[in-house]
Amino acid sequence: MNSSTALRARPKVVSRAVLKQSPILLALLGPPFIACLILAEWRLAGSMVGQVIVLAGFSLALRRSPFPDDLRKIEALITLASLFLIGTILVTPAFVVLGMPVIDALFEAVSGITSTGLSLASEAETWPIPGHLLRGWVQWCGGFAIAFAGLALLSGSSGASLSMGSSSFARRDNLTSLKMQARQVLVVYIVLTVLAMVACLLVLPNWWEAISIALAAVSTGGFSPRDNSLADYSALAQGVVILICIVAALSLMFYVQIFRNGLRQALGKSAVRATLGMMAIGTAICITINLILTKHDASALYHGALNFLSGFTTAGFSVSVVSSHPALVPLFIVAMMIGGDTGSTGGGIKVSRVVLLARTCRLSILRSRVPPSAVTYLREGDTKVTFDRLVAVTSLLALYLATLMACWFIFLVSGTQALPSLFEVTSALSTVGLSEGVTEPSMAAHLKITLMIAMLLGRLEFIALIVLCVPGTWWKGV
Repeated sequence: MNSSTALRARPKVVSRAVLKQSPILLALLGPPFIACLILAEWRLAGSMVGQVIVLAGFSLALRRSPFPDDLRKIEALITLASLFLIGTILVTPAFVVLGMPVIDALFEAVSGITSTGLSLASEAETWPIPGHLLRGWVQWCGGFAIAFAGLALLSGSSGASLSMGSSSFARRDNLTSLKMQARQVLVVYIVLTVLAMVACLLVLPNWWEAISIALAAVSTGGFSPRDNSLADYSALAQGVVILICIVAALSLMFYVQIFRNGLRQALGKSAVRATLGMMAIGTAICITINLILTKHDASALYHGALNFLSGFTTAGFSVSVVSSHPALVPLFIVAMMIGGDTGSTGGGIKVSRVVLLARTCRLSILRSRVPPSAVTYLREGDTKVTFDRLVAVTSLLALYLATLMACWFIFLVSGTQALPSLFEVTSALSTVGLSEGVTEPSMAAHLKITLMIAMLLGRLEFIALIVLCVPGTWWKGV
């Protein structure tokens, strides 16, 4: 299609759509602000009070204003990207008040809102309790709640439904509206969060650490109140937290389908078997490598397995040094690239897409062996894969690899070692949060910016942020 005939984003419509999301952005700051007031952290509360007042004013003023019913797909993508960018700006002052330089505070906010977990906070253990609750809550909202709460408001907008829903559900249920599915998945997300909090309260030393870690685990975010992540906690607590991450890395629609149709049908309509199978195989390989390297040290085997599962689920918690041997680094990189399942809180390319690409390769081989008259289809379960679905998956893979190479090149020309820098870029792009020590406060500013861009691109799955920034989105002839 000629670019001159392409639909452009209408600034007024986009502005109305974004302002209509004020309650969502208010929910991002409201609970941490209230926690600051209850615990008398006045300076931290002061860093949020202006934003809270403005957002509350917009929410009240626009409560009866209808959402744009003719929102185009490109405008829906921009609305979603804007939510994350505005949310980042809104929470950055709080991290400045907590003692971080502005660029580091912005980095922390991006890492939080994208549920990544890479951190430049060198003395987070000295922060007040509301500071840790803020980090956990921001990750919880960024992990899934922002996208789905925003989608729940988009009544009657087919363009918004298409753009926001396509990357969030592994498979659509044609009997249920996307808006209803968004609400059902949000309920699952909240229930899992409550259960995670209860579990963490039983195994962690105090209530506020339990809540902040539970929020980060359900969102596969990875922020921890301790500077060494989970290393200081008991082996039982470490295992419980990683188990929560595994549960969150499965499609949340899978849990909805269990309630509707039972476990057997839910398994048939999801990529849960493939996700758990890949986790099991990867963990077995990790344990085997560690057996060779550590000579049957049970603690090292346990820690290595938990670190690997944290990387695969894109949670980003660590229980020890992430990979003490170069033989483990490629395994972790591949696991982080794959990530969780579509419709989960995990990042990465997603298991269901990797499976689809593998089936595409298998079909190509099969077609070289069958007669020209034979009819062969690419299928996901009992569903025929559409051309649009295949284009979307291959485009995402191409954008992922191109971004990975570009960011890695920037790190290499800046003098960082090849393997650690590839690990770091992959961790940011897949919104994981594990680190080989490259991400630190003394890192060059342009490398911090590179990782911030990678985190945003990875969480928004590239297209939404790209269309926001491309001039042709707004003006003809560009």
